[in-house]
Amino acid sequence: MKTIFNRLISSRIYLLVLLTLFFCKPDVGKVDFYPDPLPTVSGSSEAMNEWKGKVIVLDFWATWCEPCAKAVPTINEWKKSVSDTDFVFRGINTDTTEPLEKIKEDMARLKMTYPTLLDKDWKMTDFYKVEGIPCVLVFDRNGKIVYRQYGLEKEDLTGLVIRSHVWASSELP
Repeated sequence: MKTIFNRLISSRIYLLVLLTLFFCKPDVGKVDFYPDPLPTVSGSSEAMNEWKGKVIVLDFWATWCEPCAKAVPTINEWKKSVSDTDFVFRGINTDTTEPLEKIKEDMARLKMTYPTLLDKDWKMTDFYKVEGIPCVLVFDRNGKIVYRQYGLEKEDLTGLVIRSHVWASSELP
């Protein structure tokens, strides 16, 4: 009787291990990067896969968005507190009709210290299911989204700097 019970348990464990191999495969090499390049305000273009291996911070914003304007100083301070060799900061402008000159003027007025990409058609915004702005997305060195925050205030800076140390110390597989 004990032998039959042991065989039954062994066969179930074997089946469980076998099913795990088929259905619980890790997403090794899969990244959360938007696949297409976006234009910059200077006329070139950039693609996220150019920054793989770095922690990437995206700030979704618009010229008409007052909370976005209030978030920029915090992001500027955050950017100053981390290494340029470990982090990449980019604004993602979501204005659909504003002329490029207006966007550049607002970047200067806000004293934005990080470059901005243009997402006039909201392709990247929709890809990441950004439901409001300002929205900050953080990607780890492996290209996986590790943090999302809507709205950003000065009081958030300490927590972001602490998290940055964790994100920067993460290693590539």
